[in-house]
Amino acid sequence: MGKASLMRLVLFVILVAMLLWGTVALTVLADTTVYHTVRWGESLYWIAWRYGVSIQDIVQANSLKNPNLIYAGQKLLIPNQEEYVEHTVLPGETLSGIAARYGVRVWDIARRNGIWNINLIFVGQKLVIPGGGEGTPAPQASAPQSEAEIVITSPKANEQVSSPVTVTGWGSAFENRLAIDVLDEKGNVIGQGYALVDAEIGQRGPFSGTVKFNPPSTAQIGRISVYRISPRDGAIEQLTSVTVKLQP
Repeated sequence: MGKASLMRLVLFVILVAMLLWGTVALTVLADTTVYHTVRWGESLYWIAWRYGVSIQDIVQANSLKNPNLIYAGQKLLIPNQEEYVEHTVLPGETLSGIAARYGVRVWDIARRNGIWNINLIFVGQKLVIPGGGEGTPAPQASAPQSEAEIVITSPKANEQVSSPVTVTGWGSAFENRLAIDVLDEKGNVIGQGYALVDAEIGQRGPFSGTVKFNPPSTAQIGRISVYRISPRDGAIEQLTSVTVKLQP
């Protein structure tokens, strides 16, 4: 057998092995215990959101006395794991193609794997596909009737809020991330955070984000602003806000 023929045979065997590898990943369900190692800057809210569990579930599973006190390097048991499969990225695959193959949304895969840039995956990378890789995503509620690109659905106008406050609504944003500011009666920013849009990248969908703020010493009128930041120059785009009653 000549060198050229031998090389073609080797390449063929490698290709078949990689295809079989991807097929096995499709059918094997993972049921092992899952731990998350806390990274610098991560919050319990973000970790719970990533794994699709509640903050209270993580608190109870790890006997945490203070849910606001976690540290980099800490290992947290993630309870009540949804069924999932592991997929190993093959040459030429994209996250959108993988999502279509398993019948899930791109952002669901990105969320579960902590991916912020959906255009950046690599061959050999192992991706957790939530939901067991079967079926289609549950239908979402219809967007509110409004001409505004960003709509806040909660908290409602003049609603009493305390820290932390969860802000929900509908909108779209660069890399599906919207900024949130909490302002006091003088317009000073007393809390900042972000919300993530649950939709295909660049599309409009529901968003949710929880923000901690420095409570005022007395009850007062404040404001919550949600806005999009331009990836070109960092300018604020499509800002909307709601008046709230800040509680000490």
